[in-house]
Amino acid sequence: MAILAANWKMYKTIAEASAWCEVVQRSPWLDRAEVLVFPPLTALSALRRDGLRLGLGAQDVGWAEQGAFTGMVSAAQLRDAGCAYALVAHSERRRYACEDDRMAARKIAALWQAGLTPVYCVGEDASERDAGRGPRRLAQQVDTVLGELRGEMAGRLIIAYEPVWAIGSGSPATPAQACEAAGLIRERIAAACGAAALARIALLYGGSTSPASAAGFMAEPLIDGLLVGSASLDPASFLAMLEVMVHA
Repeated sequence: MAILAANWKMYKTIAEASAWCEVVQRSPWLDRAEVLVFPPLTALSALRRDGLRLGLGAQDVGWAEQGAFTGMVSAAQLRDAGCAYALVAHSERRRYACEDDRMAARKIAALWQAGLTPVYCVGEDASERDAGRGPRRLAQQVDTVLGELRGEMAGRLIIAYEPVWAIGSGSPATPAQACEAAGLIRERIAAACGAAALARIALLYGGSTSPASAAGFMAEPLIDGLLVGSASLDPASFLAMLEVMVHA
C-alpha cells in the first residue's frame, strides 16, 4: 500500500491541526493508502484524543531513554502521546541542529526499541549535486546508519529521499532523478542487509511535491509514496495528492 505523509514543520495550532484532520478523514480514499501526519509536538496528544484515523508521527525524537536532556522528547514519551512514527534527520534538523548520520542511527535505534517506525530522511544539497557527489553522499547517509544498525534491521524502516536543493524551491526532482536515487538507496540496503531487509523498507520521495507532480512519482516502480511539506498544509491540496496516488 502506498504511503502519503504530511510534514507540517512549524505550522498549525492545535485547533488548526484538528480542523485539518476533520477534513482529511472524510476522504473516501483513506483505506486505499497509508496516510501519515507529522504535526508540531504541541498537537500530538490533542489529535490522539480526537480519535485520529491517520498514522500519527513526531517530527523528531531524542536518542536517550530518559535523563537530563532539557527540551528533548524520548521515543517512549512519543509513543505515550500516540505516535507510531517519527521523522529522523530531516534536512532542516541536519542544518539547524547539526545532526549527522551517526546521530540518526542512535535515534532510529531508540525508535525501534520503543516500537515506533522511523522515517529516515536522506538527500544531497545543491553543491554536492553540482559537483557530482550526490550519489556518494546518499550512499554515505545510508551506509552509516546500516553499519550502525545492521543487527537490528528486523525493525521496520521508511526512508525518505528529499534532495535538499528541491525542498521549498517549488522545483522538485524529476521522477527519473528520484527513481535513480531510490535505486541507489535500495542497492545499498540489499548489499548491507540482504533481500529480506530490503523487502521491509518503504522508500518515499519528498521535496516540492504537489498534486501536479504526484502521478509522475507514483508511476516509478521504486517509489512507494510521498513525504509532503508545504503542499500538505492545505487539506484540499493534500487530498488531491491522495486521490492521484490511489489512482496511479
